[in-house]
Amino acid sequence: MDRFFNSDNAVMRALSKIFDIGWLSILYVIFCTPVVTVGAATTSLYYVSAKVLRRDRSYVWTEFWRSFKQNFVPATIMWVIIALIYGLLYFNLKVIGISDQESQYGGYLAGAYIALGAMFLCIVSYVFCVLSRFDMKVSKIFRFSLYLAFRHFLHTLALLVILIGSFLVIYFGFAKGIAIVLLVVPAGASFLYTFPMEHLLKKYMPKTEPKYTEDGEEIVEWYNE
Repeated sequence: MDRFFNSDNAVMRALSKIFDIGWLSILYVIFCTPVVTVGAATTSLYYVSAKVLRRDRSYVWTEFWRSFKQNFVPATIMWVIIALIYGLLYFNLKVIGISDQESQYGGYLAGAYIALGAMFLCIVSYVFCVLSRFDMKVSKIFRFSLYLAFRHFLHTLALLVILIGSFLVIYFGFAKGIAIVLLVVPAGASFLYTFPMEHLLKKYMPKTEPKYTEDGEEIVEWYNE
C-alpha cells in the first residue's frame, strides 16, 4: 500500500499528470473568458505545457501566472492583430456571399480569402509558442513564425492536425452536451503540441556558455533537455 501511494510510483505520477492537465485547462478557460486575454492565456498554456507537463519543472499556477504577466502586452497585441485579420476575412466572405452568389468571380475571390486564412493559420500556429520562448518584438515574432511555418512544413502539418482536431473535439463535445471536454482538451492538446514544437524550437535556441554546479555537473536548462 505504501508503494502505491509513493509519489515516485508510476500510477501516482500518472494521476498527478492528469490533475495538472485538468488544472491547467481550467486556468486557460478562466483566463480566456474576457476574450481580450486569449493571446496571453494561450502563451501561458503552451509555456506551462512545455515546462511543467512535459519536463516536470515547477508548478502549474506559478508558471502560468508568471508567463501571463510577462507576456501580456505582446500577446494581446498579437491576438488583436489575428482577430482583426480573421474578422476582415470573414466580413469579406460574407459580402461576397451576399453580392456575388451566382458570380464565378465571387467564387474565385472567396477561394482566395479562404486560402489566405489557411496560410495565416499556419503562421498563427507558431506565434504564441515562439513568444513563450523568445524575447522578440511582435513584428519579428510574426516574421519568424512565417519562416518556421513554411521552412518546416511537416511540423506545421502536425501542429495543424492537433490544433484543428482539438477545436473539433470541443465543438462536437458541446454539441453532444459533453462540456467536460474543456477539462481535458486545452491542456491535453497543448501537451501533444509540445512534441513537434519543442523538437523545432530547440534548433533555434541561442548558444550559451555552459554553466556548472559546485560539484562540477553541467546545468542544463529545462528547454534543452
